[in-house]
Amino acid sequence: MLGLQLQTTASAAPVTPASKPAPAPLPVVILAESAHIGNIKASSGTTVYPGDALDTAPGGELRFAVGPGQVYLLSDSAATVKQLAGAIRASIQRGTVGFSGLTAQQFEIDAPEGVVHAANGGTAYGQVTITGPKDIVISAYSGAIALDRGSQHLVVNAGQSYYVSLVPDADQPPQGDAGVTPALNEHLVWRIIIITAAGLTGYFLWRHYSMSPVDPH
Repeated sequence: MLGLQLQTTASAAPVTPASKPAPAPLPVVILAESAHIGNIKASSGTTVYPGDALDTAPGGELRFAVGPGQVYLLSDSAATVKQLAGAIRASIQRGTVGFSGLTAQQFEIDAPEGVVHAANGGTAYGQVTITGPKDIVISAYSGAIALDRGSQHLVVNAGQSYYVSLVPDADQPPQGDAGVTPALNEHLVWRIIIITAAGLTGYFLWRHYSMSPVDPH
């Protein structure tokens, strides 16, 4: 007696790929004075793409929208834009780069001393100014701003400004002729300073641009 074998084909459930963070919206220029994106003169409505080099001439300014907030380069400044997961990162080379109305998940500033971003999960308004090869000034005008470098963490609260330097470790061996001193053999030192009148002017300019309707198109 032969048995009958019934064969059934089960349809496999569709595999849902792991969700990835949505890419940040590309920045759009909302104000440009004596500023360039690469070798092209920047103008309102221009899209800023990852990898773009930005710069302003002495007396110039560049301001662009990043989602709900803004990023700006002041006079004689330069930075390169990158996109990391859902965040825009500006690697500052000279001058001053600042931001307003953005969280750490939306925007970061990459400086030689570390990564600067809004602190405590909130939005902030502040800026980073390069004052030397291993020296920066971090100013917070609204909200708190954090600087992270390895295990070192500095929080700059609203109304504060810090002078930050990268210095060699005390036990660092002398640099040999054939090598370069590793960055991990350096650490941060900082001291609080008074926010200058120029910084306060920047704050009021931020309020003006933030409260004024801007149409980049």
